[in-house]
Amino acid sequence: MMLGRMLHGVKHRIPLALALLATMAACADNEPVDAVSDPREANASHESGHGAATSLGTVTVAANQFEIVRLGEFVPGTEAALEVIPKSIPVQQWPDLNLYVWLESQDGTQVSESAKGEVTEQAYHFHVTPGADDKAPFRVILRMRRGDVDERASLPLDGHGHEHIEGPHHGIPATFAGDGQAGHLELKLHDDKGDLELWLHRDAMFSQPLDLAIDSTIEIEFIDVGGKKVTLRPRNMTTNEDEYGTANIRDAQTNYFIFPSQPGEDASWLQGKRFQSIVIVRFQAVGKDITSEEFVLKPHVH
Repeated sequence: MMLGRMLHGVKHRIPLALALLATMAACADNEPVDAVSDPREANASHESGHGAATSLGTVTVAANQFEIVRLGEFVPGTEAALEVIPKSIPVQQWPDLNLYVWLESQDGTQVSESAKGEVTEQAYHFHVTPGADDKAPFRVILRMRRGDVDERASLPLDGHGHEHIEGPHHGIPATFAGDGQAGHLELKLHDDKGDLELWLHRDAMFSQPLDLAIDSTIEIEFIDVGGKKVTLRPRNMTTNEDEYGTANIRDAQTNYFIFPSQPGEDASWLQGKRFQSIVIVRFQAVGKDITSEEFVLKPHVH
């Protein structure tokens, strides 16, 4: 009798246990799961500990595209992290790249040490620390070295995706080319006096001057002022200093030119905060005609 009652009780408990297990499985199946659309975000928040991932955009360096991702917030004196994802280079070739990053303030001052990327399965990972006593970090510079290639590009840290471009002297940058030569210029118009300053460089970072003979001249055509043209020359033949007092003569050559530079030249028509015109810059380098792209010149407002 006792054995019969025990078996009878077990027989009733087995379906109950099975029902309970089924209910638990159903709850587990229906339990909400945090969706992670980008595995890098999971890595950023769970593996690196640096915080949420924010894509800063995509830059092109030496014809290769790279997405730059900020991890967390950038606080002066605190280590932060970035990830760079090559978009047009096979994963197998990633170890062949030398990628470096550093941070700059808005005026172009470097505010962190350069860091070389560590290759992971999904990206290059970087650690950078903005200086505690430096200016606030504004942009990240990505530099790629591969064989004979050594190029760089930048993106702002706010995630806006691009910068409102300005040259290192607060002028307007543009490209120029002609007969196999190419480079970058910066043209600055001062709103108060209407005077112009022009710098020529070989690279987009304005770190390699393109020097011409000291007696060279530069022509600028103002499309929206009836095609009016002006001629720029060196300020002098001794130091050719810019308005910051920086000398610009090297081996009887220079990359710096101004207007007006001759007695009687009138710059009053260039004055004012509202002046603007499409312009084209022309000059000769090693006997070759060089022409800039068309671009809009606006004044630097004092």
